[in-house]
Amino acid sequence: MTLEEDPQLVVATLIHGVVNDMLYQSTFNQPHFPELVELAVVGTGLGVLRSNLVLVKKVAGFWDSTHWHMAPPPFLNVQSLAYANALAAWSRDEAAPDWMNDLNSEVKRPMKRSLKYLFKTGDSFFNPQQGQHRLSSPDDQWWKLMQHSSASTQVIAIRHIKTDQELTQDQQSALMEKLQSAERATTLHAISATERLASRQDNEISDSLSDQIRNLVDHRDDEIRAKAMCALTTIKRIDGSTIDAAASMIEEDTRHVVFAGVHALTTVDQVPEYILPSFDRSFIKALKACDYEFVGLFTKGYTRWHDDPKQHLEQLLENSPEFLPIAMEALDEKSQQVVNIG
Repeated sequence: MTLEEDPQLVVATLIHGVVNDMLYQSTFNQPHFPELVELAVVGTGLGVLRSNLVLVKKVAGFWDSTHWHMAPPPFLNVQSLAYANALAAWSRDEAAPDWMNDLNSEVKRPMKRSLKYLFKTGDSFFNPQQGQHRLSSPDDQWWKLMQHSSASTQVIAIRHIKTDQELTQDQQSALMEKLQSAERATTLHAISATERLASRQDNEISDSLSDQIRNLVDHRDDEIRAKAMCALTTIKRIDGSTIDAAASMIEEDTRHVVFAGVHALTTVDQVPEYILPSFDRSFIKALKACDYEFVGLFTKGYTRWHDDPKQHLEQLLENSPEFLPIAMEALDEKSQQVVNIG
């Protein structure tokens, strides 16, 4: 590409490279994450060109927002660009910066709303006026910050809480409060934190906490439902009601909801007979969609629940012989993994 062909994109790319190099030179943590570089571009005041560019028409869905560090999006979307620009202006105490007029309307409108919100509430964990690195807070301070009036500070605190001992009653009560929050981000991160704390060594969480997460598998928000189901699977709190909810999930159309349901079901040694037809239908749906990842997940269940999984699949796919080789290959791979692990 030449400067004449798309001057804005070329200049924005050069700016991106310079800022990326600056992050490396400053030994910044994780400078290879494209989204972090984009945030830095905006933060340094060089983001106007980037904010006016649509790099991709459709981005992959990163459904588990609590695990951003494991799978960060490759680019900032419009809403994220708008908020990043608002944060950059707010941090410089610019209520109506002149450069905002250079943004296209798609970014400018949500930026103005976000900037107004920031000046009204100050709801941001990032505060350049404090002059200190707030992420270096001691462990006990994070538990206190969970009660902060700022929603963003609460989320950051929830992400950082930890303990090397059994959870105290006060700590469990604090987690319960956040699991019951009406704020989507707070609930999601509370599920993640409870899962993480319960998974450390032999930490036990109360039945009330696991019951609350179990209630969330029926939440109206798909990400919360899936996150709750995966958490219950990780902490080994799958019971009869959870199995029924998982069976309902696997027949839906939202991919991460289906994944959460299949993942949960295939970790138990036995499921009720009435669930097997639903499992079979969803398996065939994955075969028809050529979703080989899901095909492999489903065969894990067949290996676990059937004495002769090959015979079951032969009978199941009797009228769809074109899918049988795919199913058998996935079954053989899953069986081989079990043998190797054993």
